Amino acid sequence: MPKISVIIPVYNCEKYLPMCLDSIILQTYDNLEIICVDDGSKDKSLKVLKKYAQKDARIKIITQKNQGQSAARNEGMKHATGDYISFIDADDWVSLSLYQKFVRRYKKAKREIDIFLFNACSYTQKPKSVYLSKFFEITEWKNFQNPDYIHIFDDCMNPFSGNMSATNKIYRKDFLIENNLDFCNGLIFEDQLFYLQSFLCAKSILLNNDPMYMYRRQNTSSTMHSIGNKVFDIFKIINKMESFLKKTNNYEEYKYAFLQHKYTQYSFLFFETPFFKRERFYDEMKARLLMTKEEKFDKNICKKLVGYDIFESILELDQRSFYQKYKDRRI
Repeated sequence: MPKISVIIPVYNCEKYLPMCLDSIILQTYDNLEIICVDDGSKDKSLKVLKKYAQKDARIKIITQKNQGQSAARNEGMKHATGDYISFIDADDWVSLSLYQKFVRRYKKAKREIDIFLFNACSYTQKPKSVYLSKFFEITEWKNFQNPDYIHIFDDCMNPFSGNMSATNKIYRKDFLIENNLDFCNGLIFEDQLFYLQSFLCAKSILLNNDPMYMYRRQNTSSTMHSIGNKVFDIFKIINKMESFLKKTNNYEEYKYAFLQHKYTQYSFLFFETPFFKRERFYDEMKARLLMTKEEKFDKNICKKLVGYDIFESILELDQRSFYQKYKDRRI
């Protein structure tokens, strides 16, 4: 019966933390350790954690100065004693049967599983509603009809289409250690790099299409709503992803999918960028995408990529014209 370490980075989430913790301590599978890393919260989050820890001995509290989500997750991993690791954000929650379902699949597989991948729902506070918001499309994986099929990354036909969060996955701890996998400190969008590195290294991936992670939208203190100047981190993360693809000799195989990921990410974040930084962001993404012209891309293949008109528009237009053309599409 594998032990699962649930790592929860906590920063100013006192309002949402009880729902998150309740969804974990009430799991139908109880061989858990719950590692909560308080990342220098300024509200009463630490008080909430201590209250829960008094009632449940599985809860371990680690405190550190504010260093960001990546550092909090990495610190939690250092203290994890479980066979598997699960990352949950403190403002979200999970299905009460999540870990039981994983263990059943794990036992049925009769082998070690590097990554267990499952789906998600979104929750909106006003009005209160839960709706299916798939983090990935199971139909984009080969042999998806067979729930017992053991996958590798190459089985995914659209590898950068979504599915990059670390929260809708359970990882084998020794797999992470063996491949020196952790989160890039100091940068946001770190999930994208961790996703690429872990999935390319994984030799056994199990899929579950059940939506078992509840992602809370409209939390104004969350990373995406307080992005500010950190939006420029995407360029550093994309650089690191490209370097990893080349280092592992996977770039040629994935270069068209990765090109699509670049212009999709850049264009989406362009609209998330603060107004006074938008022109600088546009100039940066345009310069980076112009560099791709020096690479050997087959134009006929490129034209089949979803949203390729966005790529061409970025190269041809200035930021105001691009904004006017795509503002209603909210790419």
